[in-house]
Amino acid sequence: MRAADLFIGSGGIGFNHGAMTPAAQRPHGFVRLGPDTTRAGAHPDFHHFSGYHFGDPHVRGFSHTRFVGTGIADFGNLRVLPVARLDTPGYTALDKTTEQARPGRYSARLPDEGVGVELTATGHGGAHRYTFDQGGWLIIDAGSSVTDGGVRAAEIHGEGAEISGAITYAGPMTGRGHGEGFPLAFYGTIDPAPLALERRGEAVLAAQVAPGVTELRIAVSLIDGDQARQNHQDQLADQGFDALVEAAEADWLAIFARLRVAGGEAQDLTTFYTALYHAHAMPTRLDEGGRYRGIDNRLHDLAWGGGYYSDLSLWDTFRTLHPWYTLAEPDLQRDVLRSLHQMAEDGGVMPRWPAATTYGGSMIGTSADHLFAEGLLKGIDGVDYAGAFEHLWAGANGPSQYAGRRSVEAYLELGYVPTDDTGGATSRTLEYAWADASLAGLAAALDQPERTEALAARSGAWRHLLHPETGLLTPKSRAGEWMEIRPTAIHMEGDAPYVEGSAWHWRFYALQDPEGLAAALAEINGEPDALADALDTFFSRSGIGDGPWIPTRPDPYYWHGNEPDLHAPWLYAFTARPESGHRWIRAIQRRAYGLGPDGLPGNDDGGTLSAWLLLSASGLYPIAGTDAYLLSPPLFERVEIHRPDGVITIVAPGASADRWQIEGAQLGDQPIGLGDRLRHEALLQGQPLTFEMAP
Repeated sequence: MRAADLFIGSGGIGFNHGAMTPAAQRPHGFVRLGPDTTRAGAHPDFHHFSGYHFGDPHVRGFSHTRFVGTGIADFGNLRVLPVARLDTPGYTALDKTTEQARPGRYSARLPDEGVGVELTATGHGGAHRYTFDQGGWLIIDAGSSVTDGGVRAAEIHGEGAEISGAITYAGPMTGRGHGEGFPLAFYGTIDPAPLALERRGEAVLAAQVAPGVTELRIAVSLIDGDQARQNHQDQLADQGFDALVEAAEADWLAIFARLRVAGGEAQDLTTFYTALYHAHAMPTRLDEGGRYRGIDNRLHDLAWGGGYYSDLSLWDTFRTLHPWYTLAEPDLQRDVLRSLHQMAEDGGVMPRWPAATTYGGSMIGTSADHLFAEGLLKGIDGVDYAGAFEHLWAGANGPSQYAGRRSVEAYLELGYVPTDDTGGATSRTLEYAWADASLAGLAAALDQPERTEALAARSGAWRHLLHPETGLLTPKSRAGEWMEIRPTAIHMEGDAPYVEGSAWHWRFYALQDPEGLAAALAEINGEPDALADALDTFFSRSGIGDGPWIPTRPDPYYWHGNEPDLHAPWLYAFTARPESGHRWIRAIQRRAYGLGPDGLPGNDDGGTLSAWLLLSASGLYPIAGTDAYLLSPPLFERVEIHRPDGVITIVAPGASADRWQIEGAQLGDQPIGLGDRLRHEALLQGQPLTFEMAP
């Protein structure tokens, strides 16, 4: 666990901002207690998605909630600022030389206030330990947020050593869907009891404290005030601060103990285990005492013995994070699938990006399709796949503001989404096609032949947009006219035909049919290895290759800071030059993942980039929505993934930073070709996966 560096990805500028936070939390905990930083009152959202930026010299206080690694600023509820005097400008200096963070604990010193700060967390509670040199005040703000907005109502009350209150909050993401936001009740204790309590409006309370140590413990609840008190009693009341830190560390050690590696350089160990930590920061477990507040903003009894999870950035995480959970944490992935199905039952439609208690609706496609298909095909039991499929089928054939597929009617009529129907038309077509391939696999496993046939036919929709001269997946109008494009122009959102990328980034978006893509490009170019040639250009012109490495802006060619092309190096497996893919994978592992606050090449997007490293460095890469993996050059000589049902062992003698080429592989005594698909079930049979590596 020492190898994890919680400041990696917490800084950077432009598109190099990883949006990570050193906040103290338990794995998947709702409370993420940490600093909300600023530069003399300036904290633009783009560099403060999690509330924190490593380069800021000041702190606004320490709030209890936040997203981790996403591209939208939200949460930041219930902020506490310790000060020497009440005439504060709303922030104070943060001594960066004293700032420390490890899984489950954060500490720093506020020099202008003469205060030492120590923080730890439980699932729904935060424990603060402040050491005042001269005494001072705790300013507790129930009306805070990362964006300084979104609070519909907030009140706080104090009497003796107790505080309590309630917040109604609707942030930029958490206020979508039903639009009500979420209610957050809280209850806390101050020890020793404050010398005085001073109300500073409905939402702010100032507690005067004596010199020495003051402990503040606050529990929160999405259910009600009684549950907040119960959470305080269950999670915070009977343990000292140091014991709470030890319990948090034990929870993280349990995660870290399931993934063991041998070999590798110090840098690789740090980036790898930091990625493992980040992969368990989100999604967020919301259930409390056997109940949860659902996506319909109503209270429900939890129908299973595990957890209910939200904050699922599915357009990002379906590619890597959820395949990682399925591989290494199947019980967690089972709960994610149950949660998504329950959201569809409670809210009526399968969500695209559930945030707290609402349909966040961000991004495009119906990415839950991949998760359920993969779950069934990889043997995760205890999920109502047939019931979930009905919701998925409805979403694949109908639009919804925060779910389903936009312009699906045109997609079904024409085989593609035309540019004159909606923005992001080309990207939507490609997303729908891949999702249809996954749904076809799910339908087949559920013995629904008619739907299987229809979905399988739709999965080839990418072919309608393959330009017969350029070989690019190109926008097309309803009348069938090709749109003129600049292939390296990067589009983020709006009316452009591509979403968060360029034509080059989306050029290889057919991982559901790589053989078909290779054959189609060969026919267009008259070259049998046209796919490899296109990939060579894609990588060599990027910052990973010969192009300038400028992670602060999107790379017009391979861009590891965003999702559409993350799978591209594995497409070499379907060409005559698979070793070229090994080269680029190793280059990405070593160059895109660094040790500093700018050590991520973009937002982690709820663990997506982190899980990419976990998978690729372990020797595998998933074809999302299927039961198959492609081979990847391991970074370590040995990896052990300890699952509840056994151990997956991956051995690569001599693997190192500059020993990246796979010359051969076998599972047990069965050889595996470099372009073969390795099936999930085969990995679970107890035979080691062995790589023969070469310089």
